[in-house]
Amino acid sequence: MNRDDIVRERLDAQLPRLTATHGVPGVSVSVLVDGQVVDGTTGVVNLRTGVEVTPDSPFMIQSITKMWTATLVMQLVDEGACELDAPVRTYLPDFRTADADASAAITVRHLLTHTGGFEGDIWAPTTTGDDALQRFVDDLVSRAPQHVPPGTMWSYCSAGCGVLGRLVEVQRQMSYEQAVRRYLTEPLGIEEIAFCANQALAFRTAIGHARTGPDEALHPLNVWAVMPPSNPAAGNQLAMSARALVSLARMHLADGLAPDGTRLLSAQSARAMRVRQVDHPAAIGTPAGHGLGWFLSARPGVVEHGGDMIGVASMLRLVPDEGLAIAVLTNGGAAGPLMRDLVDPLLRELGADIAPPSTLPTPDPAAPTSNPDRYVGRYETGTARNDVTIDADGRLWLTMTDRGEAVTLATRAGVPDESDGGELRQVDGDLFVLTDDTGASRSLVEFLETDTSDRARFLHTGRAVPRVD
Repeated sequence: MNRDDIVRERLDAQLPRLTATHGVPGVSVSVLVDGQVVDGTTGVVNLRTGVEVTPDSPFMIQSITKMWTATLVMQLVDEGACELDAPVRTYLPDFRTADADASAAITVRHLLTHTGGFEGDIWAPTTTGDDALQRFVDDLVSRAPQHVPPGTMWSYCSAGCGVLGRLVEVQRQMSYEQAVRRYLTEPLGIEEIAFCANQALAFRTAIGHARTGPDEALHPLNVWAVMPPSNPAAGNQLAMSARALVSLARMHLADGLAPDGTRLLSAQSARAMRVRQVDHPAAIGTPAGHGLGWFLSARPGVVEHGGDMIGVASMLRLVPDEGLAIAVLTNGGAAGPLMRDLVDPLLRELGADIAPPSTLPTPDPAAPTSNPDRYVGRYETGTARNDVTIDADGRLWLTMTDRGEAVTLATRAGVPDESDGGELRQVDGDLFVLTDDTGASRSLVEFLETDTSDRARFLHTGRAVPRVD
């Protein structure tokens, strides 16, 4: 049996079962194998209408949009219109964060690798027009707190990708959408793409689903786009089909060549994007790192990017040595477990020699936390508050609460704004696991740096959240 036939057989057999098991309304999958693209779909784009998912159904891809932005930037690098290690102000003279001196040192490479050092979750609205990114950079990023000097710490930064999108606009003298269409989607032959709700109406487009309470059934969100259109370069509203997303992966795996032989990216740049530039903190899982846009998995040979927002989740995973890529788009439910049960087993069956995901540590719940006073306190950004407390038994607890624009997004979506958290159990030094209600490990949390009172300066769960107490 050919490998593409294996994919068709597995998707036909597994997708209906997995969507039922994990409560996902609809899913679209595209797999690139041996130069062929195999599509699989099941479920509906909207539980209210019952319209079925088809291979041309666009889903929101959220943060995978950052890979389209990174590719546009690397095209500029190929043309000599941008240098990775040049200060951003070389191309955007008025660029700044709240720290003018630090922001003068931020380079294009810093933004591509999420090491710009400034706050990244900026979700306030600007405009709905072609000036949205200009207003985002000039009005919002200019007030972003600069948490650490550029290049000193990896912290996921959507705002930095917005700055890169604005750089593309200025260098190309066109809007971000026009640049994506002219330099990527048109030469790749992609049609199923929407940058806003008006464009989404032209397709059989999926809407996100969520619950209004823990015991409530999934229902469509109040709006198609939860996030405002302020930052299209980071993934606020972009939607496309899974096969459109795999088209981008196919070009990258071909080291910059479109299927018709058109060179969209130099081989040198395509390969450089997959080379480790920085290491991730232990909270992200080691030895994971970041390329120029791509996440480099802790499992050798895997590069990827994901995206999620209330009611939607997406994944794009590549195994370059095998010429394999898989895109998975979902519109609610337990999307993470569905992807876990589908993607790795399928890639291994196709011959990809990839290690299984590492398991989280399981510290002894009775073991005391050393130096707990180092960690207790409040850590806060504009969209999140994290409170670390200690109980009478000396156990540490983390309570995570949305604030600011995160609350606005939940309200817009029509879902409750609830706090989350659990017990923190020490693994080693400043590394902890966060437990769920059953006491099982659910994620890693790391505390970084030290203030003048010998307390941790940052709590890191993917974003570096500074202490504020």
